[in-house]
Amino acid sequence: MCHLSDLRGEEISAVCFVRDYVEFHFDGAILRSLSNPIILIQGVEHRFPELGSRDALCKLIGSTVEDVTVEESQALKVTTTDGCKITIPLDNNHLRGSEAMHFVPYLNGPVQVW
Repeated sequence: MCHLSDLRGEEISAVCFVRDYVEFHFDGAILRSLSNPIILIQGVEHRFPELGSRDALCKLIGSTVEDVTVEESQALKVTTTDGCKITIPLDNNHLRGSEAMHFVPYLNGPVQVW
């Protein structure tokens, strides 16, 4: 696993809350959302860290990734097989410092930065 597209077919095995960001774990690969992710579940949008967003994020555990798209300098969009959507904003308005997202494809693998 080396590219974001390799997440297709992978199960979200954990969602971790680390101080002020969120990590999505895939049994080895890690997608780290430094900008606040937006989750759409059953037609309801949740924005981290707003009320209810942590519960919505936890509902993603066990979901399988159906599609991953990157709109360069705009957003990463992940759709799961059960219809949930995760959006990680990549635009300048949502940056934390100079970074919005990291992808670590495997344990001790190279960190890809957006």
